[in-house]
Amino acid sequence: MKINKNLLWIFLIISYSSHSQWGIAYNEGWGNRDLLSYPNFFSSVDYVGDGINGHRLDIYYPKGMSVNLNNIGVLALNKQYDEIDKVIGDLKNEKKKYPCLIVIYGSAWRGNSGKDGSLHHIKRAAKKLLSNDFVIVTVNHRSSNDHIFPAQVHDIKAAIRFLKGNAEALNIDPNFIAINGYSSGGHLASMMGATSGKTEFVYQGKEIDLKGSLGNHLGQNSDVHAVIDWYGPTDLMAMDDCSKIERKKRNGDAREAFIGGPVQENKMITQLANPITHLNTKTPPFLIFHGAKDTSVPVCQSEILHQALISKGLSSKLIIEEEGVHSGTNKKMFAPKNIDIMVDFILNEYQKNK
Repeated sequence: MKINKNLLWIFLIISYSSHSQWGIAYNEGWGNRDLLSYPNFFSSVDYVGDGINGHRLDIYYPKGMSVNLNNIGVLALNKQYDEIDKVIGDLKNEKKKYPCLIVIYGSAWRGNSGKDGSLHHIKRAAKKLLSNDFVIVTVNHRSSNDHIFPAQVHDIKAAIRFLKGNAEALNIDPNFIAINGYSSGGHLASMMGATSGKTEFVYQGKEIDLKGSLGNHLGQNSDVHAVIDWYGPTDLMAMDDCSKIERKKRNGDAREAFIGGPVQENKMITQLANPITHLNTKTPPFLIFHGAKDTSVPVCQSEILHQALISKGLSSKLIIEEEGVHSGTNKKMFAPKNIDIMVDFILNEYQKNK
């Protein structure tokens, strides 16, 4: 049997990375040490190939996957390529491609390593999706402390291209990729949805490159097929203008670090960072959650996005949690009913796309 070079390359990247592992997740990948270890798990794959922490992603495979992927990294380190070849043969024989959910953490765009805890809020959803033959990917991006917009957009788009470019090797169905994010991660998820189907990004004559040139799969598009936005900002210039609750700024104004200066003095670039600017006929369906008592990102941010989607004839559902606060710290935002709505939305959109 001839070894699949793409898969071997993936295995070797993981095996020889000091930040990577294959096999048991040791709980951290779930953001909850009390959860039982999860098998069949890629950790800290470098989706760009530059070795930085902000360009790492984890891949969780479905529970029903028949191939045992544990210890593949050990086999690669020991150069037991015949054994790896057997695993690759089993994967090839399975012939099943799994739809994918990408999850982006919230960090006010400042974090570069949040993937390890990004399933904490939606463990219930993750378990259900893994039981329904979904792959789940958690992804890092670079920090706005070091790299201003659109670097974070470039990163997530590069991660999507990586998954699509290696879809055959990774057993991922590139025809259905949903994306989920919280707070700043919700903004990035919305940007992925809003820019799907577009190659040029212009506002009042000002053009910006939102695709970037990261990674080795520039021939792939970065389109997604469904968006779940948890209390993400939309119009950064209106953050202080539309809330009945006084917005609290923590550790300075995150918008300035993200944009590269005060938003009111950088209106053009701020508007290019607004998902509404890029909505188009190929923008996929949105599911938006927001807490009415959010003092970090006012609820009107999601109302503005929802109304913009509806006004353009696009699909959007907005869930306002009346007692919800930012990050779900009072356990209202991520209540089981909302998690179930999220799962049903993803599964329904997948069925529509099949």
